[in-house]
Amino acid sequence: MNKLMNLLSLNDMPQRINPTFLYSMHRKYFTRCLTVLPAHTSSLDNSRLTIVFYSLAGLDILRAIPDALPINKTEIITWIYNLQLIRDSNVSGFRGSSCAIGSRTDFNPYDQVHITMTMTGLLSLLILDDDLERVQRKQIASSLRYLQLPTGSFLATCLSKENDLRFVYCACVVAYILNDWSGIDQDLCTKFILNCRTYEYAFGQVPGAEAHGGSTYCALASLYLMNRLNQLDHQDDLVRWCLQKQDEGFHGRPNKPDDSCYSWWIGATLKILDKYSLINYEENERFLSATESKVTGGFSKLPDSSADPLHSYLSLASLSLHSNDNLKSIHPALMVDENIVNRLKTVLHPKWINE
Repeated sequence: MNKLMNLLSLNDMPQRINPTFLYSMHRKYFTRCLTVLPAHTSSLDNSRLTIVFYSLAGLDILRAIPDALPINKTEIITWIYNLQLIRDSNVSGFRGSSCAIGSRTDFNPYDQVHITMTMTGLLSLLILDDDLERVQRKQIASSLRYLQLPTGSFLATCLSKENDLRFVYCACVVAYILNDWSGIDQDLCTKFILNCRTYEYAFGQVPGAEAHGGSTYCALASLYLMNRLNQLDHQDDLVRWCLQKQDEGFHGRPNKPDDSCYSWWIGATLKILDKYSLINYEENERFLSATESKVTGGFSKLPDSSADPLHSYLSLASLSLHSNDNLKSIHPALMVDENIVNRLKTVLHPKWINE
């Protein structure tokens, strides 16, 4: 309680935006991530689409698209569409890369759609101002049912046994973007989310698991996208839990060090709950400044570590939650520019309804 009161009193202090963030270096960092990465990241070859998403989103939040793109955006759009995989009796969507694509005629059982890659593929196309006309929307949306389990959770792929709130969130984002929830049993999905809630009123990845900042974000964002946030009670207790995760920056679990990505996961959760003003923004900004690479650009997980695209984008996205003249405003449940979401809802969705 004392810590909460301290945070509330600190919030009354004047808060200012740190003028020292190296925004121009971050633009160069994300441009570089779209062309070359260190050898130690080769294990990410089958999930290139997530790297592309975080890099594109990073450039977009910095208002650097299309000028800072290393190639014409139409070439990137074409590459993303080449990762689309449509199957009549199985899951349709996007793969993470072309590494498992063999012959175009012979079926490769390891060439599978991944629900996270489908989400990041669609978001990347929207960032590039694509109209999604080449997306097989009905097939992708309806095929989500192949990944939903009787518990309400979702598998990552047909070959995977992993199922938790991460993939629930991915499914909800895909359905929201496509404006088609036909592949999701929303009642079962909501039940699974609420079953993941702990005695602290935050959320673990699965029922019975420890409450976690990333899982809590996935739960709240999913309920928001399904328009079911009103089914969540004890929201003040959840807000308290989130605020207790701030030392200087934020951490995802008790007794863990602050990690730059939780400035987004926890911060955006509070934004969805309309309680973001309760954080100590100056302290969070100070921590993020310590994780900023002054040599390469980008942000790292911890101070004195190497930058990576995920932590770099989520750090900037968290800074934008407070309103920042150098950054676009980010939608807290979809992780992209608010204007992109407005275009989706006011231009694309009405157009599809009339098709």
